[in-house]
Amino acid sequence: MSLQTELEINLRTDSNEGTNILRKNGNVPGILYGNNEDSVKIQLLSKDLRKALEQPSIFSQIINLKESGKEFKVLLKDVQVNPANDEPIHVDFQRVSEKTKLTLDVPIKYINEELCVGVKNQGGMLSKNKNDIELTCSADNLPEFIEIDCTNIELNSAIMQFALILPEGVELSQNLLNGQDQPVVACSATRATLDIEEEVEVVEGEDGEVIESEAEQEDGGEATDESEKQGD
Repeated sequence: MSLQTELEINLRTDSNEGTNILRKNGNVPGILYGNNEDSVKIQLLSKDLRKALEQPSIFSQIINLKESGKEFKVLLKDVQVNPANDEPIHVDFQRVSEKTKLTLDVPIKYINEELCVGVKNQGGMLSKNKNDIELTCSADNLPEFIEIDCTNIELNSAIMQFALILPEGVELSQNLLNGQDQPVVACSATRATLDIEEEVEVVEGEDGEVIESEAEQEDGGEATDESEKQGD
């Protein structure tokens, strides 16, 4: 279950002060819609919204809006910001209920990257191909994030999105299920690892002498033949 952020809001009517004045007074105008109810204009304190936006998972959690003793379960759908100072200037909230079926991007949290077998013991490198994953679930089952343990990923292997372990009541979106399976995180060889593998192995004979590779013997033979011709 996702974390739940609480925000205090006030309803806004056409008789209220204009949006620019609202912003100057430290408020952000917005709209509340969805769940087969009429859309209503709202406002909330800018400082409260900015604090909520500091959470990485704010767009994938159920938010509890409070207004005059009433409570609304919502998703944060959109925030418009001033490009000059990144201050929020408008916000959209969508009402949801426990029956609401949601399809949205949920953040991925990678753990134990430093313990990854392919990195720690086999000289590989982790490549994280996704920062979030599109999931479908009810509002009550919405996870804050999906955790992926990197410990057992070996060199030249990957965790595919169809193989993700998801919480009960949560599944990949139909869009992903209808597409081709994709790696979420993979461990591949580094350039240094490839260089080591490409090095010529030196083999010693029974008496400890170094046996040259066939290529080295051919090069040495050509050099000897050339010097003999020059001597003649």
